[in-house]
Amino acid sequence: MNVCIIVKYAAILGGLTFLCIPIITTLTSPSTSKLPQISKSHSLGSISYFKLLFGSDQKNQLRELRSALFGGYWKYYDHEHTPKDGVSWQLPVDATLLSQSPLWKLINEIIPQTDANGSTEHVDARARVLRRGDNVKIHSSCNEVESGYSVLLFLSQLSDKNDYGEILFFQDDDVHTTIQPVQYGLLVWSCRIPYQFQYPSISTGFGQVLLQITIYNKVDVKPTYLPHTVKHFPVFRGTDAINKTFRAEDHLTSVEYTALHRPIYVLDNLFREDLLSELREHLYLSSQYYYDDSDDAGETDNVQWISGHRTHEFVKSEMWGIVKETLTQITGHADWYPYDVSCNLNRAWDHTRIHKDCYDKDEYTFLLYLNPEFKPGDLGGTVFYEHEDLFNIVSSVQNRYGRVALFHCEIKHAARPPHAYLTNARYSFAVKVARSKLDAVQREMQQSLWNDLDDEEKPEELAKLTEELGSDRDPDVLEAHFVKYFLEEMEKRHEDLEEALRQAGTG
Repeated sequence: MNVCIIVKYAAILGGLTFLCIPIITTLTSPSTSKLPQISKSHSLGSISYFKLLFGSDQKNQLRELRSALFGGYWKYYDHEHTPKDGVSWQLPVDATLLSQSPLWKLINEIIPQTDANGSTEHVDARARVLRRGDNVKIHSSCNEVESGYSVLLFLSQLSDKNDYGEILFFQDDDVHTTIQPVQYGLLVWSCRIPYQFQYPSISTGFGQVLLQITIYNKVDVKPTYLPHTVKHFPVFRGTDAINKTFRAEDHLTSVEYTALHRPIYVLDNLFREDLLSELREHLYLSSQYYYDDSDDAGETDNVQWISGHRTHEFVKSEMWGIVKETLTQITGHADWYPYDVSCNLNRAWDHTRIHKDCYDKDEYTFLLYLNPEFKPGDLGGTVFYEHEDLFNIVSSVQNRYGRVALFHCEIKHAARPPHAYLTNARYSFAVKVARSKLDAVQREMQQSLWNDLDDEEKPEELAKLTEELGSDRDPDVLEAHFVKYFLEEMEKRHEDLEEALRQAGTG
């Protein structure tokens, strides 16, 4: 039996996300030899590579594991806190749950005996995504006084022989061994041996998904990592704290119109420095990102890292008060309400696309730039196009800290990645608004289903959700029911997962 929790509706529920880690409850003994296909001696230990451990059934289960990891929420370690090997995207995995899967049993059967064998007390397990352009470095999982083993499971298959993605091991400042990854290959090495990832080639749009486990001897001290705790959206002083003399026109830098007279407003210095700093701290240290490397064709933004935030918490903040008052003064409409609050993260090697934020709606997107280190010439702005003429640029908004681009949702636009010499990411905070709270709540419900379900499932699931939540037209009641419904659903699924893990391997 495979049990997996698919994380849904996280834009609303934020921190309540449950990850499907190796819930491979039917993983039997490997169908092939447990002898490594590559085995190398090293002055600091050994390197073993197993390419043929899993049969077709087990590979299907590992494929489901990879998909489930995409449903989890990832942490981005920026240039100040990047792990020492330079791989910025990580997702911590609960080693206690991992230890209850047959995958863990297999790992303990093939690694050399250590004091920690069979125990998770001194185990660090995390999924990782290796991306083109990562600032990879030579690194050892253990320092000179520690010992143990590192295990790496390759969950992605790079599709072309020129996609790179190998891992290099070093001895005396020279390459000792190089391993070419094969999907579902398992690599084991003494954790003191220095290694370096070769990130995928520039032509490769997909990330290399890895499950990396380091097993330390009990006498050793486990390394510490930057703590990652999910926090509620910062409320600051509340929406009533807005200055009553606030005038949006005092902050208006420019306005451009498309041929259909749809506006693009550029505003500067809307927010105090303390508001921007607290928002940045929240996004840097507490946000969880959803990863999508599907590289969809058509009019999608192709932003592969997005962090959703709870709209019902955001509307309590002083920041929302300023956003709403700005919208009210500029558009003359006072009932705006957010249905999508998110942070988009782009790096120099990402491939963003021209798209629209809505179709056949009279709505707006409020886009805030959040990189204080960006200077003129660092790129990373937003380009806006005429509706039918994508070779006609209406406006190009420079990425300036605290700047806002406020634009009609049907204007085609594209984010631009930052300059290639920048190793840190471009952060933009987007608030998409509907003309009423009822419209916004319904859009949020629909968008959640659209993001998480296959096309053939959407109409049926949306109808089911609407029926279960009732037909109440009061947006406050509908929003409360919606949030409560999915909190209960996720809690139930979490309980089911724990029970399935407890039963794993029993006759």
